[in-house]
Amino acid sequence: MPESLALDNLTPLQAAVAGVAVGGVLSYLLLKSTKTVIGSVRSVTASGSTVYESDRAVDEYLQFHYAPAEQLAPLVSPFVNQSALDFPRLCATQCAKHARTKGRALDVGCAVGRHTFELARDFDEVVGFDYSKAFIETCVKLQKQDKLPYKCTVESDIRDTRTAAVPAGIEKSKCKFVVGDACNMQALGDVGQFDSVLAANLLCRLPDPHKFLREISGYVKPGGVLVLVSPYSWLSEYTKQANWVGGFYDGAGKAVMTAESVKAALAGAFDVEADQNMPFLIREHQRKYQLGCSNCLVFRRKGGPSTGTKKMVT
Repeated sequence: MPESLALDNLTPLQAAVAGVAVGGVLSYLLLKSTKTVIGSVRSVTASGSTVYESDRAVDEYLQFHYAPAEQLAPLVSPFVNQSALDFPRLCATQCAKHARTKGRALDVGCAVGRHTFELARDFDEVVGFDYSKAFIETCVKLQKQDKLPYKCTVESDIRDTRTAAVPAGIEKSKCKFVVGDACNMQALGDVGQFDSVLAANLLCRLPDPHKFLREISGYVKPGGVLVLVSPYSWLSEYTKQANWVGGFYDGAGKAVMTAESVKAALAGAFDVEADQNMPFLIREHQRKYQLGCSNCLVFRRKGGPSTGTKKMVT
């Protein structure tokens, strides 16, 4: 997407996830319905925004997380890698694939919960948290009701009502959803450690990603895995440029790339186990989409497996 493209031409999900396009499932910049300028909506000092609480935000994330291929991309799905049409499942699969033990999993920035539910296919207990109260309320409703209606844009003002449904075969009782801040995880209390921690399209939408990287090792068991997925779409509207992990030139004129900076930041506590690309597709309407590609880094926590007592978040 050209850098000159006006951000107020984007939907909330495109602005948040596709940075100008894609980014963390923890923040929205704008409410188009009020013609609000991004800078006045999103504070770079907090992991989230009141826009996150809007009905439209919930609708767009329900579509991104739960819409089947024939609804998400009925016209273009034959031309797109099918993995891009089920990004949440792809993220959860990486956690299960690399985890040596499958006791507990943590979904940081769970949005409307699809990653969390998918993790419950393989893990005994899954905790999902997000900064948005509206998102967490939606997760809880899905957990209780299995299905929720949402609005989907077909063309301009034409909107259909669709249904988001938790996929069959998932034991939803394994999941626990709580409101939390990825830049202040201590506020969650003593949640213990996890066999697998997922942070999907989160890092470049945090106001203080360095703090997150410094502290996340405390939530991963020795021998456990951290699955960090991000397109590295750094924007000052989300993160002050001084806090960017990459995407800039240093004082010597050298390009600082996020993936290498993340690896260096986590090197003291983790070994890199995998480095790959993961596609995703964001729908604006039935004839307009954005195809993105996140970098998926899998880190193995140094030290042997832990056999600590499981602890459920209450």
